[in-house]
Amino acid sequence: MTEPEEEKKQGNDSNRDGTAEELTAGRLPDPYRFLDGSYVETPEDWERRAKELRQIYQKSMYGVWRDGTEEKAEYKLDGGSVRITIACRERSASFTASVLVPDVALCEMPEGGWPVIVGMHGNIQEKFAAENGYASVILNTYEIASDDNNHKGAFYELYPYGKEPEEQTGVLMAWAWGASKVLDILEAGLGKELCISAENSIVTGVSRWGKAAAVCGAFDTRFKLTAPSCSGAGGLAVYRYTSEGRTYDFSTKEGPEGYTYGQNEPLGSLQAEGEQGWFNDRFLSFSDVEELPVEQYMLAALCADKCRYLFIIASCIHEDWVNAPSMYLCYKAARSVYGFLGLEDHIAVNIHKEGHAVIWEDMRYLMDYFNLHVYGKKPGLDLSSLTSSVFEEEANYDPFFDSFSYGWHRPALDL
Repeated sequence: MTEPEEEKKQGNDSNRDGTAEELTAGRLPDPYRFLDGSYVETPEDWERRAKELRQIYQKSMYGVWRDGTEEKAEYKLDGGSVRITIACRERSASFTASVLVPDVALCEMPEGGWPVIVGMHGNIQEKFAAENGYASVILNTYEIASDDNNHKGAFYELYPYGKEPEEQTGVLMAWAWGASKVLDILEAGLGKELCISAENSIVTGVSRWGKAAAVCGAFDTRFKLTAPSCSGAGGLAVYRYTSEGRTYDFSTKEGPEGYTYGQNEPLGSLQAEGEQGWFNDRFLSFSDVEELPVEQYMLAALCADKCRYLFIIASCIHEDWVNAPSMYLCYKAARSVYGFLGLEDHIAVNIHKEGHAVIWEDMRYLMDYFNLHVYGKKPGLDLSSLTSSVFEEEANYDPFFDSFSYGWHRPALDL
């Protein structure tokens, strides 16, 4: 059964998304606090809290996650294209993806097959990645779910969008499901056929697809590394933190010395006609960010696992709308949970100078980071830079970064 259905069966109050104390203005919600008011004290407690958070995100933001237990995945490979067909409950639907595999004559294949990058779209440096031993599977997300509130596409052919909460899945979650189906077909035989390792997989995407990548990593725990880029509000930007009007010195990134941020994407934009389809109906009922029962570092923390990694990508300039400082705050807040679990080196951040994209710099760092942690290869780059950013510099530092966790419970094992 789906998690919201399980929650209902257990008799939990469907309206208990948070507490007034937790959501007091000026504070960021405590990731360690359960809905019943108790607190996380052990890593085992965190597993229960993570399950609770997934239920809240499904109910209040992204809609129902379909875990595939009732599905059968098949594929048909035709050159560099693969058609993925999913059958479920006497229905079936298909979508396509492109496949790029490294040249074995140019790259040494790791034991178990090529690591794979599942891209929510193209132009994620997949050719550069192939030259360095990484396969890629690039989704046609518009075939999975239309980017609007019409709820059309392969996903909705299987799971029509209805009026009841358990019948509602937003487009971001639908796209995340599509990336998950790539792992299904790799495990079903495509991996063996193309010498691709489903186990050593990365999911990435930019902007709205960065949001979907973050959601995917939070719900499909098979992905070894999640790498959302420039994901902004609804992704890995903290809703309650704005950078509008703040001036930053980006000279150490070879950028301007005085860059003033304009408008950040507000909650109302996500709820407007052009973007509301990304979420479920419940999300549209929140009139203020203070009403939200979660914050996005909680989504980031759902990737925290001894076998998994999170790599957050953002950009300094021309990214006012997606609020890069807020994504860095998300990294800092999520790292608290990773630290508590003894996994501080399982989360990384790279904030490049400019580019609403996964740029060459990001991919170089990402592959070095992955190669180190998964294959034990010595990196060519200094990866210590992935624990900080330009927003830590004295000219740019916000004192709020020292106090955002004021009032949070501190588990005994917190590092």
